[in-house]
Amino acid sequence: MARYLTPASIGLLCLIELYTDSAVPIPSTVPILSFIVSNLLPPSLPKPRDHFSSNETREDRANFIISIEDFERLLSAYPSASGLPGRTLWDIFLMKLWDINSLHALHVFFERRSHLLIKTREDTQMDTDIGIPPPSQTMILLSRASPFGAFVRRAQLEFTRLKFQDTLNLWTSFISYRQVTLSTWKRRNPAAGTWSFDAVLEEADKEWDQNMLQTLVNVAYPDVFTNHGRSDGLVSTNDVEKLLEFQIEQMQKLGNRVSETLQQQFEEILGGDVMIPSLSHYVKYGYIYVIDCKISSNVR
Repeated sequence: MARYLTPASIGLLCLIELYTDSAVPIPSTVPILSFIVSNLLPPSLPKPRDHFSSNETREDRANFIISIEDFERLLSAYPSASGLPGRTLWDIFLMKLWDINSLHALHVFFERRSHLLIKTREDTQMDTDIGIPPPSQTMILLSRASPFGAFVRRAQLEFTRLKFQDTLNLWTSFISYRQVTLSTWKRRNPAAGTWSFDAVLEEADKEWDQNMLQTLVNVAYPDVFTNHGRSDGLVSTNDVEKLLEFQIEQMQKLGNRVSETLQQQFEEILGGDVMIPSLSHYVKYGYIYVIDCKISSNVR
């Protein structure tokens, strides 16, 4: 199980980049920002009402796994402000997702996230000394202390801390997560081929024998294309902690049992990933420990 970063985190970073690039038209700014904020704040905190329907419950909002369909429902209804006629924000979003077409491109993607932040005086002076031009006047830069800026900085930091195997797991999970959009991407980009998810394979397709290429794919990406967008890497321990906090708060406040919806989410998470004993112990006994501590403090 991932510690913090998931394929959905990459999607949120791309969505934030759409906003900072001024590609989001004014009428769609509020719902898009509400969507991002609602997925960055803990489930127990109040959420913006613009993005949620009136009959949606708090338990529905505690569903922390953002599917690629969630992004599509949000973005396909709004045109792009980037000057491309007939293109929606969903099309521009897909372009950013499919630009990450190799493991190297994933490293470059996270390395460039610092360009979304307001530079310090020292960084600005350093850029001037080496000849890097300042950001465009139309670009919206994020404060480092803002919720968006804090998320960008932590995502970048967490990526640099990943071991190679964890980075590879994130990459393969992202491929599986994004693969369901391949047909849409091909309609907008006829040049896209079967191996568009990996630039190395796409280049090798021009020179290698197909059997050899397929063998390489089977070795490098086993079971990536058999989960239909569902991958073990979709959930992080950070997501599990958010869900636990929400459940504990609900039980302490209302004294109710865990709903069937949340129980099903936990069963899927625990069944799909091998968890370390300490985290498993936390999942099983965490809320009991908190309740016991609360009772003990009241007795005193």
